[in-house]
Amino acid sequence: MKISYKLIGISVFGLCILFIFAAGCLVQEYGVGRDIMIFKVDAGGTEEWQTVIDTGGDDRAETIIQTGDGGYLVGGAVLPWRGDPSHGIFKVDREGSVVWNATGQGDQITSVAETTGGTIVAVAMSGSRLLFYDQAGTPQGDEQGTERAGVLRSLLGTADGGFVVTGSAGGDAQVIKRDRNLAEEWQKTFGDDGDDEARDIVQTSDGGYLVSGITEMPERTDYGLWVLRLNATGDLLWKTTLARTDVHDVDFMDEAPGGGYTVIYRSPRTEEDGQYVRNLVDTTINSEGNVLKEQVIGAGRPVLKTPDGGYVSGNVTYQTISRYLVLQDQVGVPHIVKLRGDGSEEWDTALNTTFELIGDPVSVIQTADGGYALLVNRHDYPEVPE
Repeated sequence: MKISYKLIGISVFGLCILFIFAAGCLVQEYGVGRDIMIFKVDAGGTEEWQTVIDTGGDDRAETIIQTGDGGYLVGGAVLPWRGDPSHGIFKVDREGSVVWNATGQGDQITSVAETTGGTIVAVAMSGSRLLFYDQAGTPQGDEQGTERAGVLRSLLGTADGGFVVTGSAGGDAQVIKRDRNLAEEWQKTFGDDGDDEARDIVQTSDGGYLVSGITEMPERTDYGLWVLRLNATGDLLWKTTLARTDVHDVDFMDEAPGGGYTVIYRSPRTEEDGQYVRNLVDTTINSEGNVLKEQVIGAGRPVLKTPDGGYVSGNVTYQTISRYLVLQDQVGVPHIVKLRGDGSEEWDTALNTTFELIGDPVSVIQTADGGYALLVNRHDYPEVPE
């Protein structure tokens, strides 16, 4: 039997066109973009509101905090359809409405804080600049001071009305404290023989600080996850190395309700059943810096530990749906999940939306009213601008 390759080619081409149109998956000229989404639930997991931040381009969130008025600040990056990438800060009120956004030339915002005096401070990763804004989002200038000889990473508003910022300088971990007038109080560096860096920071009830970061191991082959305890004036009280790891940030860190400290981090990748996996490890550290307990927890990421010893995490599950009787596709459904301390599920809230493509959970925070807010980057096919 003579085979008509021309007929086969036409048939295959026709089937491809049919599948593309039926699936509704023609990639637009500008490709896939992202929107920022915030979901708010109460203490029992009931969804209260959700909001979308979409400037029309590719928007990506890196961090979220709650502000003194009950609203939120989101920091990230904006890639417009035409023009240069910029950093972005978005103010959202307590009901989820976007109040203002502030953008400017440079790479993404990696951290944002609010002082009790009302000044909004942000770290722009490009050049490691400190940016300042008022409560209306009006820029108050930026700084390129001596500390920017290194890299700035994370900000925290402090109880005395100022803020602290972490990073590195000259191969050492660095912590800088500013007062309520934004003037520098102290600047401290911490390091061993290798490269060290400070990343996340929380303030403790006595006015001191707990700092996490990375330290190069003595044999200079890999890094360890570092935890430092500082007093209110930045003096080092103790330091401990938790694990050799290629992960530079902890997932959660705070004082433990019964005393001591809790640090949740991702373990190094290990092979299980032919696949590389990471576990979330909940570490208990006493007031002298000794590790008392480490346990693997079954929570997703991002994650936080609740005062009752449980965990709250955000994740996205994917469901297969049928389209046009034959074709199947997947949609993503974001969740906020509450686990008890023993790992059993207390509640699992499937949030009232679906993602056409994928969603990347970025951060989950506990809010002043006892509820939770989940920050997600949603991928989609945005409309092509006119």
